Amino acid sequence: MTKKKLLVGTAALVLIILAGCQTNSISETQRFEASIRKELPFHIDSLRWFDGVDMATYQFANQDYVTTLPDAEIGMNGDVSVYRTFDYQKASRQAEDIIWRNVVVSKKNQRIICIDRYLRDGRTKGYVYVLQSESKKYPSLGTYHWDVSDPHNIESAGAALDHLRKLTISRIKGNGNYTAPASQDDYWTLMFHADSLFANGLYAEAKQIYDLAFAEDRYILPSQLSMLAKKMMAIHNDETAQAYLNHRVRMEKDFYEEPSACPYPELRDTFELRKQTWNYNLPLKEKLEWIFERDQYDRMLWRLTANSHPEQTRQNDMLRARAWDTDSTNLVMVNEILADGGFPRKSQVGEFALLAVWSVFQHNPLEQQKEFLTQLEEAVSNGDIAPMYLAMLKDRIDVREGRPQKYGTQSGSDGLCPLLDASRVNEWRKEVGLPPIEIK
Repeated sequence: MTKKKLLVGTAALVLIILAGCQTNSISETQRFEASIRKELPFHIDSLRWFDGVDMATYQFANQDYVTTLPDAEIGMNGDVSVYRTFDYQKASRQAEDIIWRNVVVSKKNQRIICIDRYLRDGRTKGYVYVLQSESKKYPSLGTYHWDVSDPHNIESAGAALDHLRKLTISRIKGNGNYTAPASQDDYWTLMFHADSLFANGLYAEAKQIYDLAFAEDRYILPSQLSMLAKKMMAIHNDETAQAYLNHRVRMEKDFYEEPSACPYPELRDTFELRKQTWNYNLPLKEKLEWIFERDQYDRMLWRLTANSHPEQTRQNDMLRARAWDTDSTNLVMVNEILADGGFPRKSQVGEFALLAVWSVFQHNPLEQQKEFLTQLEEAVSNGDIAPMYLAMLKDRIDVREGRPQKYGTQSGSDGLCPLLDASRVNEWRKEVGLPPIEIK
């Protein structure tokens, strides 16, 4: 058997087994990409570095349709069939619901290149994955070399390709027609989708959706920028992490983190100046922001899922229980903070963090709300929190006790809850900083 036939046979065996692999980080990027291009079975117009956390991954999009036949077909349901099993099999055109896969086994460069492509609007798009051999040194055992292209490692290589099959399907399905948020619900929908992509290791796709969610400042929960910066640092995407922190710096004039812990020199100087100006209790501030994010995240996930998929009663019940459990946990933590040092001052933690205290009581039992009312009134009189938040809590207590609401901030399944005086509601709203409402 010739060397060429041996390599083709190896590729076919790998395809039949189909199945994850991890490679070392690449170096000399341009030379590496050029060597990859030489081994591809068809021309690619533009090859763009896409992701490299688990393995070298590129994305491409040709200007027209690529006719080169695949080694395997993958359905969107995950089914796989090896293509060209028999010589008499006739060529066919790729369908939009089918992924075409080519696999190149390179003994020379000790790697497997997997190309998964799909058809959109007459153009071929797809992903190029590179499974590279690796060497590891062990102090007591010497150097261990694993050659991904060695026929003895067919089973492991097959596991790698099966993992890539699932990744490609998730990536194609995850590329919906998303747009910048036009409402708070849009923002949270994008965040939940991006979080799901990130949790499944689709980091590049997740970043695209996060960036879209952050296109409108008015909908952003600022602490999520800091949280995602940490997640991006964890996958060594420092450029994006710094961009998210810069975004929050632009949004909040008083935002800063501990300067000595900041890995970015450009931000370290900014944080140092802001620390001298504001001198917040950062551990308390960050704890309150974390509480507020938990409060909003679990509640919005439950509400949006229930609205979009009311038939999924079991899942909705689970999400509701999770939100209520978060409410109870948050209440314990906030009560501990209040018992330890009273209602936090704006000069201690800033205005945004204080919303956590108010929000937790908004979502807890009536008796807890009534006990908290006096502390909130004092906080408003001290200038620590805006009067509108006191108005909303008073309305909620009145509605829950069967009285008409003064400020018109509470709605039920039948619309706006009864008002104390419809003719004066917008006057009262203006007094506490709320916008006018239209009374039907």
